[in-house]
Amino acid sequence: MDNEYASALNVEENEVFALDVIRPLAKGYRISGAFFDPSILRMERYLEYDDDGEARARYLFTGLTGGACDVLVRMVPAGGGEMVVYRQVTVSVGPPKGWFD
Repeated sequence: MDNEYASALNVEENEVFALDVIRPLAKGYRISGAFFDPSILRMERYLEYDDDGEARARYLFTGLTGGACDVLVRMVPAGGGEMVVYRQVTVSVGPPKGWFD
């Protein structure tokens, strides 16, 4: 998700997936959280880490039930100010597929 503001993803029910982004520290912002529909997705974990000198953040989610929702990763100016959307991911959750579907 490094170069895209908006993207889409399809997952199966009970599938765990990650959304990984560069933290916008160099632009004077910090990630302030993610907004999503908790009836469709469950956030399992949030992790900030360093990848060869690049500050990154990873959200782990599980698709709970069929449907779709947006995950809005938000950021705020480091010195304070209004929250804005940093990345938007539309997640569609469908039933598990069999081997021959």
